[in-house]
Amino acid sequence: MSKRLPSEFAINMMLDKVAILQQGDLESINSLNYFNSDSPCHIYFICKRPRVSIDKSRIKVTEEYFELFFKIQREESFEEFSIKLENTYKTTDISIESKYPNTRFQLLVNGELILAASVAVFLQHFYQYLEKGDFLDLEVLYIGQSYGVEGARTAPDRLKSHSTLQNIYSESIQNNPDCEIWLILASFSQINLMMFDGRTEFTEEERDNDKERFQKVYDKLNWEGINEQQKINFTEAALIKYFEPPYNKIYKETFPNPAHATYSECYDLDVNAVCIELQTFEQANFCLFSQKIKSAPWYMENFPLHSPEERKSMFDWV
Repeated sequence: MSKRLPSEFAINMMLDKVAILQQGDLESINSLNYFNSDSPCHIYFICKRPRVSIDKSRIKVTEEYFELFFKIQREESFEEFSIKLENTYKTTDISIESKYPNTRFQLLVNGELILAASVAVFLQHFYQYLEKGDFLDLEVLYIGQSYGVEGARTAPDRLKSHSTLQNIYSESIQNNPDCEIWLILASFSQINLMMFDGRTEFTEEERDNDKERFQKVYDKLNWEGINEQQKINFTEAALIKYFEPPYNKIYKETFPNPAHATYSECYDLDVNAVCIELQTFEQANFCLFSQKIKSAPWYMENFPLHSPEERKSMFDWV
């Protein structure tokens, strides 16, 4: 019979900040100071989605609104759509400029540059104007991490010369020319979860013995904390286990595993489970998916660190 303890702990790694960009934007992301020492970026996703371009030959402008026209490429065919935006500029001298393949554009008002943006990122900001925006969802191809001495090396630094990323670009050009490769940079914050079992009948001795253990785990999680490298390790492993990206080789079948020293602190501390939680749509109007996981605006999954025969999951009440 599996063991149940009077108190249990889980570590939930929740998506804190997210940035969507392409490889050419990596040089500038660090200068924006969006990620910082309080919320460092050490986890990244390599993804793909349909190529979206702007039709620079078409624009409709009135004093009330202006309408922009776009194309979604799906293999050899194109889906066309448009969005209308309020003309707050009160002029009809509005134009667009774009160079092939027209996935980036500039908006000019009275000849003055007002906006320079990627088409896909622009449409994410104006998601509410789209009848259907599933083409903005991102298919996860690879998940990785970067962590240097004292956390100095971050995901943007590693991705500047990343062999897997270059391989994905190369294969995408050959096999999926209708798609674009996108990078998601992410930071995660830790939330500690606790459970007290009020239904199981424990002896007084069992409860007394658990008090010391409870205080030890509570103090470690809330005051000392898990080593940052170890948190990044099990966050990466849990995400790979969850999405099963095609370009990842490890963790798909071997997480969690007490033999992995890279997140051994969780076992040393006797934590019951680790969890991942992502609210991507709330942050940036997109969903993630993979061959295993369907597209959704919110994801949460827990991974018990012990086998069902050895220890009950704190999320299992059957």
